[in-house]
Amino acid sequence: MAEPVANGSLPTDGQDVEMKEETSTPAASALHAVPDQPTTTTATDAMLAPAAAATPPAPSASATRPGSMPPQPVAKPDKPVAHGGPTRQYLNQNVTPHLLEAMKHLAAYEPEKPLLWLSEFLKDRSREVEGGGS
Repeated sequence: MAEPVANGSLPTDGQDVEMKEETSTPAASALHAVPDQPTTTTATDAMLAPAAAATPPAPSASATRPGSMPPQPVAKPDKPVAHGGPTRQYLNQNVTPHLLEAMKHLAAYEPEKPLLWLSEFLKDRSREVEGGGS
């Protein structure tokens, strides 16, 4: 039978390591501490422990409404929420929808003269939307 090897030392060539069971207290097993060695705290443990203890549990959905009450549907807005500066809002409201439609057509049909087609599309769209008579 092999000789037991002390903790922390490596066995020499051909020597087996004998494993033995050690009993520990629940507190020691919770901390994952080795009974013969002092417990050390790493910087990561120190940073994580206060954050975990300071975080309150998230309220469950049942705390805000009864379980028998189904969630209320959220109404979708009629128009997208305007964001960005005034110039961006103006372009997004008046130009972008028409350009996107034209770009989809250009990508699908690939006309021979795409810029000429785009100019004619925008000219026609301008007449429809703005009522221009050029």
